[in-house]
Amino acid sequence: MKILLVHPDDSVEAGPWTETRWNLIVDLGWSGRSSYARQAEHFGCRVLSIYDLLDHERHRRRLCEILGLGLNRVVDSESIDWWDVVSTLHYQRIEQLMLLGILAEQIPDDAEIFATRTHFLSSALSTLLQREIRVFLADRQTGIGAAAGRYMKAVSALRASQLAEIAFDKWDTGYRLRRLVSRRPPASTAPAVLLPSAYVNVSRAQLAYAQMLPHRRFLLVVTRPSGRRLLIPANVELRSLASYAPGFSRAIESEGAGLLRKWRELLNDRLARDAVLGLATKLGMFEGFGSLLQSGLRVREAWHEVIAREPITALLSADEHNRFTRFPIVLARTRKLRTVFCDHGALNMSFGIRPACSDIYLASGEMARDYMIEWCGLRADKVVVGGPLKGHRPLPSSGQQGSGQEARDWIVFFSEQYEISSARTQTLYSELLPELCWLARQNNRKVIVKLHPFESLRMRKAIIDRVVPAEQRGLIEMRAGPMTSDLFERAWFSITVESSVAVESTSNGVPCFLCGWFDVSWYDYVKQYAKYDAGHLLDSPESVRQIPQRLDGIKITDATRQALHTFISPDELDSILFRA
Repeated sequence: MKILLVHPDDSVEAGPWTETRWNLIVDLGWSGRSSYARQAEHFGCRVLSIYDLLDHERHRRRLCEILGLGLNRVVDSESIDWWDVVSTLHYQRIEQLMLLGILAEQIPDDAEIFATRTHFLSSALSTLLQREIRVFLADRQTGIGAAAGRYMKAVSALRASQLAEIAFDKWDTGYRLRRLVSRRPPASTAPAVLLPSAYVNVSRAQLAYAQMLPHRRFLLVVTRPSGRRLLIPANVELRSLASYAPGFSRAIESEGAGLLRKWRELLNDRLARDAVLGLATKLGMFEGFGSLLQSGLRVREAWHEVIAREPITALLSADEHNRFTRFPIVLARTRKLRTVFCDHGALNMSFGIRPACSDIYLASGEMARDYMIEWCGLRADKVVVGGPLKGHRPLPSSGQQGSGQEARDWIVFFSEQYEISSARTQTLYSELLPELCWLARQNNRKVIVKLHPFESLRMRKAIIDRVVPAEQRGLIEMRAGPMTSDLFERAWFSITVESSVAVESTSNGVPCFLCGWFDVSWYDYVKQYAKYDAGHLLDSPESVRQIPQRLDGIKITDATRQALHTFISPDELDSILFRA
């Protein structure tokens, strides 16, 4: 039996491996179900992605079990659990190793295993099976050269401002340099609600609630510049966390040494006995803990200084998953301060795989509340339905269309950064965009490709030039930058894979369709959107041509909008934040 492992950067259909007859082809990335069906017919064997091995419910239970194994063993003086910090940084790699274990059980002892090129998972499988895996394409560079190549590829997709933030996050995580050029502001005397933020979308969600209480003072403390690129309301003061960062502390160094000893005991004891975490340790996944701990303690102390110097009475967070903004929530709770969470997206799977951190969770609507309780397992008495009054786009009048059919001349495709989950953007574009262009030409429309902030306009345009026929490219307009109201005012319909923009589109009276054949996630966002009519599933690229007929049967009602976004009153928000 011959088995081929396909690197996410390679194609099943192009390369020297196409000359061999295979019994099983396993994609270590994701190309979508339609692609694998076509490839299986072409190669005459089973073709699947490693992500096809997912059993959603069993996978989630096992992941929660693994992430819970090291809890309460490496806890610092401020009640921060460092296994919780580290494990969630690596949870995607841990997930991959879980799937690898399932794959290994299906490989016969006499099977010959090949890989298109070296990959983390092929190396892990070789270690797990204690067998050689032969490689078709040897990396031309190894070590520093290979790392530099990957770095340059990543750099080419980013803007200068993003590169600067990434550089500081990587090489000045503990603010040793940035503290020197950040002037410490004078301590305030008026009570304030702390808003910790690392990203502009997080800041935007927090400020939407802060504007509702103009008589209250809020303190927005950002960990990086992108958290501050917004118009700041008069009742909000903006500060940089770097300005609170401490200098050298022998006490912090001593605490770090003690925590490092506990970490090593954890690795060699409890974690080593688990098959997945034992393999992860062998592969060196946790080798950077020492430096992460050192810089993390400095970040913790910066947040400690914020809470010690400022008259903080409560905390409103929109990102509990990011370690830099999770620290202040834990610090606030140990000081008996009120902690409230408001999400910056439609749904959040992180609550389902790690311990809840805040006192109260604000759900923007019944759809989000249902997900928090039924999927994530949050206690019902901790979840309150209530989205912000401001910061939410005005909705058109009841009914599917807003200003008239004649203005609905756009088909809006909301793209995403698919590479994060090892998915092939080129495959999706090649399946979807020609179908959308065909539909646009048949109905006198235009296709708008709206990019995610982390997508590169240049790189996405290059993909479109490769996969869309020349005669169709004139129907496509690409959009980068922030969301604009015309994306909904002129949209005939929108389409995406699992982006939370499906909720925003529906709330604005624009039906949204979901590329279900390309959805790979086990956290069931697409299923939840469909359950509440925030999106309508498509099971193949060919089903795109049926959208006009399906539109005739879709009506976005006030009840649908209400389930997606229910406004909270200023009085109720005030009582939640201040325990009235």
